[in-house]
Amino acid sequence: MSCFDLTKGFCVRDIGGASRTKQIKFTGLSWEKLTRSKKNGVLGFQDLHLFNLAMLSRQAWRLLTSPNTLCGQVLKAIYFPNSDILHCVSRDGISYSSRSILRGVDLSKGVIWRIGNGKKGKIWQDQWLPKSSTRNPSTRKPSRSCVLTGVSELIDPITGEWDEQLICDIFWPQDADEIL
Repeated sequence: MSCFDLTKGFCVRDIGGASRTKQIKFTGLSWEKLTRSKKNGVLGFQDLHLFNLAMLSRQAWRLLTSPNTLCGQVLKAIYFPNSDILHCVSRDGISYSSRSILRGVDLSKGVIWRIGNGKKGKIWQDQWLPKSSTRNPSTRKPSRSCVLTGVSELIDPITGEWDEQLICDIFWPQDADEIL
């Protein structure tokens, strides 16, 4: 379940552990009632489809946070050699397990960078601002003369604090307020 996207029909159809010799049928109970907590006097089945999607998101998170594992290195070399899994796009010819993990990435749109030292964050590509909507800077990228690309370049290397003057010069006031 953590590597393959199981269809919702598959997850719902096989809920009773039914086999060919012994069919278990639940009549009169809706799926919503079957998935309620056991405390409410029902069977307490988990929603297997949502659980499957959560497991796929977990695999995507592992590839993002631990890219140096053997699996992470192989997938990166094949499917996203010049970026990370967040920027990987599904295309023809990729394996079903990789396509499934990318489905987990699609569910992880709420991922936001913790800046730390800022060495991995990209100013204009990554979602790193604590906004409620896009989490990207709303400021347009300055002209080609601006060579700043990494979030670490916005931090004063001596103090370890934000370079306030640089931030106010580059970003619109609402983005500068969010950053500072």
